[in-house]
This record gives sequence, C-alpha cells and structure tokens, in this order.
Amino acid sequence: MRQSRINTALLGLACLLAGVAGVMGAGCSTAQREELSGTPVIVLEDSNVKATLASRSGFLREGPNEFMVEFRTAQGTPVDVGAITLYFDMPAMGSMPYMKNDAQLTTTTTPGLYRGTVTLEMKGTWQAKLDYAGQAGTGSITGTINAR
Repeated sequence: MRQSRINTALLGLACLLAGVAGVMGAGCSTAQREELSGTPVIVLEDSNVKATLASRSGFLREGPNEFMVEFRTAQGTPVDVGAITLYFDMPAMGSMPYMKNDAQLTTTTTPGLYRGTVTLEMKGTWQAKLDYAGQAGTGSITGTINAR
C-alpha cells in the first residue's frame, strides 16, 4: 500500500516536471494539437517560410477580427518562426491620415500556429506586414488585403 502511494506520487511529480519542461511523459495527460482553421485570407511567402492567414469568413472586416496564422517551410512542414510582429497599414489619402493597426498574436499548442486579433479602422485596401526572427531565419513579408 505504501509503495503504491510512493509510485503514484512519483508519477505525479514526473508529469508535473514533464509539463514544465514542455514534454509529455508516459501516463500524463496530453495537449491536443491545433490545426489551421478557416479560409485563407492571404498567403505571404519568402524563401524561408510560407505564412497563411485564415479566418472563419475568409476575409477581414472593418472592426474587430479573429484569425489564425500558420507558418510552414518551403518543404511544407510546420515551423516555429520565433518572434513575430504583424500589422496592417494604409497610406494617407487626401484628408485621411496614415493608419496602422497592430495585430496581437499568441502561440498555440502546435508549433508554427498562432491565434491573432486585429481591429481594422475602416474598409478598404490594407498592407499586411509580417516580420519574424527565429529558427526559420529572419524575414519581412508584405501583401495586400481588402477589408470589408
């Protein structure tokens, strides 16, 4: 009976340490991998990575937006790109000033997959600008989206 309690306590400690280390131990609960969901809004590519931004509607709109961004290597395997910044900007036109809206990105349980939010100030053509720096290298990718 005492040995069983010790084994249970040791297994619990091993699971706790495995969770802290970011690895899964035998007999420990496992985190589910997430997948890119939604319809692609824009695909941004350079020689290192392909970033797909997808939303449920397949577009971004004026106001608050939720989306996902997935990074893959040129060979198509998911890749954690490290530090990321993403913003959407629109040049000044006539009496309208320059606008810049920063996206907020958070990691998921899947390497290379991020959840994002951004609030776009108005409908129209925006430049998406994404910078990354990490194991996939360093890059800056831009593309155009039309907010509805």
